[in-house]
Amino acid sequence: MRVSRVGYAAAKGTRHLARERLVLAADGVVGDRRWCFVDVAARRVLRTVAHPGLVGLVLDEVGDELVLSPPGGAPVRAPVVLSGESVTCDYWGREVALELVDGPFAEAASAHLGVPVRLARAPAGGVVYGGSVSLVGAESVAALGDLDPARVRANIVVQTGAAFAEDDWVGRDVAVGSAVVRVVSRTPRCAVLDLDPATGTRGPGVLAALATLRGTPTLGVDGHVLRPGLVHPGDPVVPAVVG
Repeated sequence: MRVSRVGYAAAKGTRHLARERLVLAADGVVGDRRWCFVDVAARRVLRTVAHPGLVGLVLDEVGDELVLSPPGGAPVRAPVVLSGESVTCDYWGREVALELVDGPFAEAASAHLGVPVRLARAPAGGVVYGGSVSLVGAESVAALGDLDPARVRANIVVQTGAAFAEDDWVGRDVAVGSAVVRVVSRTPRCAVLDLDPATGTRGPGVLAALATLRGTPTLGVDGHVLRPGLVHPGDPVVPAVVG
């Protein structure tokens, strides 16, 4: 088995980008959802289900600068300047303290989303639902049709040889590149699966097709980093032998 794609979104809910490599640290994928957009008045982190326009935004880190690219608009590039303000938001039942960012990003994102938002820096894993690393089989994605793997938003896509083979990794350690991930659960899916991974346009019922095919809306697996390391496309993937 081999890795076919690695990726992450630098800001929660925004475009999930393929990467040349992943750095897996003890607390997860470095750079993954390090940022998020916040409705400060409501003390709420924006989620893609409620704000599908997030998918149209591309946020990336270039050195000590951030580049925000709204669809059809000019990229906004500026250094990271923390305002000194913080906001504590409820994220799936736990409180997360977020550091608000100054600069042109709030205006550009608010104009695109149609709601006033601020960009914020999150602690590692602060706005991550589930495990700190997600994996899915390329064959599992293909079982749902001709889908771009970015729609699934997994950190690591693996050529497993059979659809849903990764289900058997739950409770096992999996060597991926130079890292080891302990897989803890299957990944529950929501309506984000129905969104086009480039535009956020709602599509033809992929979530319903998944639930019909499997009897449950799960696809891929979540885990945490047992041994930090690097993961590249083409790297071997070796689940620990049971027993």
